[in-house]
This record gives sequence, C-alpha cells and structure tokens, in this order.
Amino acid sequence: MDRTDILNFLGFMRKGGFIAAGAEETAEKALVGKVKLIVLADDVSANTAKWMASVAEQKEVSVIRPGFTKAEMGGALGIGECAALAACDTGLAITLSKKLEMPELTQQLELKLEREKRRKAKKLAGKSKANNTRRGK
Repeated sequence: MDRTDILNFLGFMRKGGFIAAGAEETAEKALVGKVKLIVLADDVSANTAKWMASVAEQKEVSVIRPGFTKAEMGGALGIGECAALAACDTGLAITLSKKLEMPELTQQLELKLEREKRRKAKKLAGKSKANNTRRGK
C-alpha cells in the first residue's frame, strides 16, 4: 500500500465531489443514503468513532481505519484536519478498497455495485415501458 498514492486518490475524489469531508457532513450524507464507505482517521476521538459506527450501522455502510491521521487526511482533502470522510460513489469506494488492499471490503462493495446497476436498469426499463405506453406503442 502506497500511502501517498492513497492520499492523492482521496484528494482526487474530493475534487470530483465524491467525498463528504468531516464527521458532520459524513453523518448527514450517510443518513440520506449517499454514503458507500466511511473512512476514519487513526487519531479520531472515541466519541466520533462511536458516532460514525452508529451511523454506519443504521445505514449498513462499512467503516474503515486505514492508518492515516486527521492531519494527513485533512491535508489530502485541502482542509486542516479531517477525522472522518465518506466515499459517496461505489466505484471509487471499490478503487479505494483495492488500493488499501482490503479484498473482503472490495468484494462487498462490488456486490453493492452490481445491485445498484440492476436497480438502475430495472428503473430505466420501467420508465421506457411507461413512455411507450403513453405513446400508444
């Protein structure tokens, strides 16, 4: 695992709008179902860790601690310190889990991505069918 590469990847995800930074934003996004993975800093307070674990349990989201400090995570995201962040895109969460060499998490996220794709295809098929019905086809 190349720490610099992973931190750079977190910065890339942030610039692309795929990261919720900070415990409050992470919790807010998680509670509305936008979070795919929560990442905690190693030096996060016990209260914040407990809070994030509770949110993650409610929304069935994994929480990982890859060994970065709040300063390292914050630096990667272009902010002072960051105790918690959330990946809001399943594909990028998969890439992050691969970079962190977490095969079980990667497999879990890949299954989630397949379910998302099936739901999206089903939804699109339903819309297409409804449009054809309205047109009299």
